[in-house]
Amino acid sequence: MSPLLQHPLVKSLFGLFEHMPELYFFVKDEEGRFHYANVALIERLGLPNREAIVGTTDFDRYPREIATVLLSSDQEALETKSPVVDRLEVLYNQVGILEWFSTTKYPVLTDSGKAVGVVGFTRNVSKQRNLYLQHSAASKVIDFISRNPDCLLTIEDLARKFSISSRQLHRQFKELLGITPQEFVLRSRIHAAAATLRSSDESIASVSEKFGFCDQSAFTKRFQKVIGITPAKYRKNSG
Repeated sequence: MSPLLQHPLVKSLFGLFEHMPELYFFVKDEEGRFHYANVALIERLGLPNREAIVGTTDFDRYPREIATVLLSSDQEALETKSPVVDRLEVLYNQVGILEWFSTTKYPVLTDSGKAVGVVGFTRNVSKQRNLYLQHSAASKVIDFISRNPDCLLTIEDLARKFSISSRQLHRQFKELLGITPQEFVLRSRIHAAAATLRSSDESIASVSEKFGFCDQSAFTKRFQKVIGITPAKYRKNSG
């Protein structure tokens, strides 16, 4: 067993969080590598077993922009040696839809006071809109695009639709997700396109057009940047 998992703080939380389906519990080292996740988190990530997450990082399962935000809160807990409490985060679920989570992280400290990891838990707060009213316009845009990824409205159109200036919308997205509204819309379309490729026989050219790409070449280039492989290879691997 990893020495990190033998720390008194970590051991005291195992039994508490292991069988709580509404909470996702995890332990990471100072490099952001997972050492443990409870059953609920393993299932949410679609992993076959607990061993599949050990040694991986958020960069192995989330876009770089989102993984960077998650890592920064890990580093905040490690550097300040203080908990990060109820930090609002937005993560993709298994079908490429963004959901809202509230995360709390505690630094794991040795007897000498050195921070060697973080232990934390996160919960889905997608239905609790009052928790993010501060960013209500951005949250409405996120919800709208997540549910309508084939909508081809421009960022200016979306800003007008939800009564906010394009500049304010850009600022709120950067604060919440660390990315621009344009990047969010692009990634949402790519993830929705990936879901379509998995679940239908629709041609790649047709999927490309459906989600607003001017030609299949541009779609393939963007898809590979976000997903890591070409649409054709993705469909083959998903078959």
